[in-house]
Amino acid sequence: MSKRMTKIDRALSTQQGLFDTTLAEGSLDMLLGLKQLMSREMNGSDRYLVAAQISRLTGRDLSKEMLDKYVASDAAYRPPADMLVAFCHVVSSVRVFRYLLEPLGRDVLEPEDKDLVDLARLQEQHRDIESKMLEIRRKRGLK
Repeated sequence: MSKRMTKIDRALSTQQGLFDTTLAEGSLDMLLGLKQLMSREMNGSDRYLVAAQISRLTGRDLSKEMLDKYVASDAAYRPPADMLVAFCHVVSSVRVFRYLLEPLGRDVLEPEDKDLVDLARLQEQHRDIESKMLEIRRKRGLK
């Protein structure tokens, strides 16, 4: 018979645990709010037409009844991600994604602001390059 020894790891690790996050438990339970927002976004729209356009864009059949279930308060029906993208395109709104990104402190970039973000990135790269060039010049004694 072999002698079994149980080893217990007692080392302190600086690595964060798999389930340790800064978000409180349940803070991302946003399904009901998402469904309510989607319903408001369709207010005044023909849901048959919205469902048909989503079906065309995703290549999957979506009936008006299923669309109604996705936006109803029943948690058993969750809208799939590809449907959300098509939904936002059909209703011409990014509020759904803004709502989903809000708890993460993120936002959606509007197309008209994309060039300003590109400019900021280029300016940052320019500063980094200038800094490296200055460091090399100082190291080599160049002006």
